[in-house]
Amino acid sequence: MADVLVIGAGLAGSAAALFAARRGHRVTVLESGEEPPDAGPDDDVRLWRRPEVPHARQGHAFLALATRVLREEAPDVLAALAARGAVAVPLTAGLPDATVLSRRLVYEAVLRRAARAEPGVTFAHGTRVAGLRLSGDVRGVPRVVGVRTAGREEFRGDLVVDASGRRSRIARWLTDVALPAPSETAQPCGFFYLTRHYRLRPGCRFPSLAVPQIAELEYASALVFPGDNDTFQLSATVAVSDPLRHRLRDPDTFTRFLAAVPRTAVWLDCGVPLDDPAPMGNIQNRWRRLLDERGRPVAAGLVLLGDAAVQTNPTFGRGVSLAFSHAQRLARVADGAAEDPLASVIAFEEWTAAHPGRWFGLQLATDQARFAQLRAGLRGERAAPPEDLPNRLVRAMAVLREDDEAVREASLRLFNMLMTPQELMADRTVSRRILAFLRDHPQPEPPVQGPGRAAFESLVTGGSVRDLSAVPPQRAPRR
Repeated sequence: MADVLVIGAGLAGSAAALFAARRGHRVTVLESGEEPPDAGPDDDVRLWRRPEVPHARQGHAFLALATRVLREEAPDVLAALAARGAVAVPLTAGLPDATVLSRRLVYEAVLRRAARAEPGVTFAHGTRVAGLRLSGDVRGVPRVVGVRTAGREEFRGDLVVDASGRRSRIARWLTDVALPAPSETAQPCGFFYLTRHYRLRPGCRFPSLAVPQIAELEYASALVFPGDNDTFQLSATVAVSDPLRHRLRDPDTFTRFLAAVPRTAVWLDCGVPLDDPAPMGNIQNRWRRLLDERGRPVAAGLVLLGDAAVQTNPTFGRGVSLAFSHAQRLARVADGAAEDPLASVIAFEEWTAAHPGRWFGLQLATDQARFAQLRAGLRGERAAPPEDLPNRLVRAMAVLREDDEAVREASLRLFNMLMTPQELMADRTVSRRILAFLRDHPQPEPPVQGPGRAAFESLVTGGSVRDLSAVPPQRAPRR
């Protein structure tokens, strides 16, 4: 049994607390924000302030990997989500793997309440960590034994877990005690997000429960996120350099654009807006590692979890699945933290590199190609098709899955993180079909449906959907 100190009670921190406590560890969670309200699911969204989580009110897709981890570690949380109005959508009829449709704050509040009620877990809300405490070393590596707070309290643990998210202050905390800052790989995504919440009109049903639902245009994306209790979110993504991006913050302009995209137009027809479009920018792919230039841990007894370690562009919805699988591994690594806090850190870093790190590399390649496409689309041009194999595979699957059931199933499992790209290529049936298609179509492009750049500019500067007949439509890409 170890004393585990978790900084941050978001999805990663609450999952780590719950999973570790159920393995017999004592867990203390330090959270700077407030508790979720004890009211209905709409109040979770309306009343729960989460300024420390900039994407809390953006659209979310809870992929099947996250559901699988909960089924293994905390099936009662899945039951509580269903009771709260979340909807589980099986990937394959009759099998347990499923996506969960829910607003982020409803989902997070269910998990937070479960962790808070778990024996062996203590929460300290309203507690802001200000620095680390060191004591001695383990085989020459300084040992972190706790933290100090802004209120001058001290908390100690055999394992200190930074789960404070994208805005982690770990670099400052380490340098304040004369330790090296984390090594870091970062890639600005160059995307600007806007999301608006809706509720179904009386008598209407969701047009589709599929995940993902995305329309990629040359200069923008439009996304649909079905949610809990007859709610859904519609999102638009453009480049941060798009001079018209802030126009989409106007509700009427946001609606005009999404009404011109067939995939989102059908949702607008059946929904009533609940708020105005909420923006989010400064999105990065980032991987922090607590290793020095020789690959040796900078401290024993300290690990990074979830977005504090590996954060990815939220378009693909991988963050929660990465966080839950990371938390599951952490709960197992904690078994040896009291006896050998250095070995626990090394084992956790190695697992992170082999699992979340693999998805991080794929995200870098995908976003680099997509951002190049958006920049060209701003000029009314078409970007050169990406030549790297990961992007070509993804594009080939986007075309083939429309008519090929085996590719469609593999594509769905890949999107839900139940299959890695390497495992997909090891599937002889699917890989042969994809590679044969690539031989005949070296640069595949999925069909694009929606207004071209000129039509978009007309819409956001005051035009209407009817004005689309006066401007050239988006050309369907050549396959």
